Amino acid sequence: MNEQKIINNALRCVIDLLEKVNHYPYHNINHTLDVYSRVWYLCDKEFVYLEEKTDLLIAALFHDTWFIESYSENEIIWARIAREYLEKINFREDRIKNIENIILATIVFSEPKNKLEKIIQDADFDNLWRRDFMMKTLSFRKEIRLIGNQSIPMKEWYKTTYNLMRKQSFKTFTARKERNKVKKENILKVKTKIY
Repeated sequence: MNEQKIINNALRCVIDLLEKVNHYPYHNINHTLDVYSRVWYLCDKEFVYLEEKTDLLIAALFHDTWFIESYSENEIIWARIAREYLEKINFREDRIKNIENIILATIVFSEPKNKLEKIIQDADFDNLWRRDFMMKTLSFRKEIRLIGNQSIPMKEWYKTTYNLMRKQSFKTFTARKERNKVKKENILKVKTKIY
């Protein structure tokens, strides 16, 4: 099976899975497709080989499928769902392990070990550095309220977001070059909500 067909089949599989649970305000099909699109873009800009690009795109598609089963213990679930799918299509074991590692690199503040993990991290956190950031962060707050049945006061939410944004750094040259200006603007927007 060629690489493009593998990607297309994985995309169809994940869309089918996510359509069943598309009620989350943030972790939904739109977020998955945002990360997928950004991975594709960064792969082209960062000169990633075709096989690695396929692995990255599959990881991007499966990286947040965990909430289909549970909102906790997510890193175990992400990797397992991807593995089950990939084993069904007789994907090579070394590539399955690579995809699992890429998925696990999306855990907040995990240290990327290679170029592929850097790309997935920049793609997954790209929402922090976009013009529609405020809308995205409020969707995430709404989701936490929905899932955890708890309301986080706005000021506290913005403080937590501000701290996350200050700690989160770009991992790829492309993200640094293209998103740094908006990063500074978004950090300032959040800071004004705190003080």
